[in-house]
Amino acid sequence: MLSLREMSGYDIKRSFDHAVHFVWNAADSQIYRELRDMEKHELIVSHLVQQDGKPNKRVYRVTEHGLATLDEWLRSPAEAPFDKEPFLMRLFFMGRIDRDDAIRVLSERRDEIRALLAVASDRLEMYSDLSRTEHPEMLWWQVRLIKGFEHTQTAQLEWIDSLLDELRTQVERDHGTEVPGLMSED
Repeated sequence: MLSLREMSGYDIKRSFDHAVHFVWNAADSQIYRELRDMEKHELIVSHLVQQDGKPNKRVYRVTEHGLATLDEWLRSPAEAPFDKEPFLMRLFFMGRIDRDDAIRVLSERRDEIRALLAVASDRLEMYSDLSRTEHPEMLWWQVRLIKGFEHTQTAQLEWIDSLLDELRTQVERDHGTEVPGLMSED
């Protein structure tokens, strides 16, 4: 984030929440811990900004060494991901609860994904104007990130809809009646 502009820890948190929350959730504690570590390794420097009527703030800027380290990281092979997916872990054990509860969990996840897709669509519209930045090459890649996010979330949404359809079929077969509310909603 500091490769884009000078920022305070608060500004960095806002940037994370606004721009990259799709792929990285950064807690305040993580941000400030990383800032201290990066400054210790001379990847960034900071200075105190005096403010009238409110507390002074520490502002950080990336160093040349920091930019070189970032570029080296960008060119290196990606680390093998070790994701923690609470929703997928729940699915692993979903057979322990009844179908109605499983349907509720799946429906709630479907609603969460739809909300994420709505936010992504808004961001995509906002970020698609390359003239709004001094770094159009960065914005071009950020748009591709959002499109990739949309693609993977849409695939998950389709998968959840198919799971709900399978559950509907099982419940109907077991009870001999149609169960409303289980079909995917488009």
